[in-house]
Amino acid sequence: MSDALVSLLTALADDELVLGHRHSEWTGFAPHLEEDVAFSSIAQDEIGHAAAYYSLVGQLTGDDPDALALGREVLDYRNAILCERPNDDWAYTLVRHWLYDHADALRLEALEGSADPNLAALATKIRREERYHLIHADSWMKRIARGPVEGRTKLADAVGKAFPETFGLFEPFEQEEQMVKEGWLPVPSDESRTRFLDEMRTALDLLGLPTEIHAHTAAKAEFVASSSGDLISSEDKDAAPEDASDALGGRKGRHTSDLEQLWSDMTTQYRSNPGATW
Repeated sequence: MSDALVSLLTALADDELVLGHRHSEWTGFAPHLEEDVAFSSIAQDEIGHAAAYYSLVGQLTGDDPDALALGREVLDYRNAILCERPNDDWAYTLVRHWLYDHADALRLEALEGSADPNLAALATKIRREERYHLIHADSWMKRIARGPVEGRTKLADAVGKAFPETFGLFEPFEQEEQMVKEGWLPVPSDESRTRFLDEMRTALDLLGLPTEIHAHTAAKAEFVASSSGDLISSEDKDAAPEDASDALGGRKGRHTSDLEQLWSDMTTQYRSNPGATW
């Protein structure tokens, strides 16, 4: 068993599980019926992907996938901070959906080349399903960005709030050096982050959204420009995130109170009926 591979799979699963539960909170509350159905479906997909990742962990460790998903304490989760944030308004939810799924698309593309055949095969399968999430997110972003001023303003505000925390999706995984060495993670997180920034810069420009968000993002996420122009991590980022200005910490188990609330909700049934099966 490779501890590094288990670490990678767990973090991937935690991202999907936590964000899936956030998406599911729109069920019955979305702006209209079509989106109620759409977000319920997307949430179900994300939680299903989490289950698949946890199953791979279980094959390596012998642990029960349900226990991995719902039987751990809050500080044991390795999801990015972005995934645990409350849904806020519809604009923020859409922007987070858009940013996360573009980041995940890059991640899945890289993981298709993983040295672990099970992970590579799963990445290919998930990537096919996630394609429809991207279509949904892109269509909504274009629809609002090209619509009335009020909607565009809310969208721009949401980008300003959510974009800085996307850096947490590219925070190095625990044992990442070993993951890369063994080929479990074909592309290091910093390389994926650079590509993501390039793609999102172009996408935001095409949508006509403020480009100054890039400078704002770099400062908020506490990255600095290297001599090549790439963003690199500044000094030590071990402090626990205290507000939306700090995107980092999730990969090391440092979370906000937002996850505590969500964890309590999503694990209630599991904790109240230990060992139950359906």
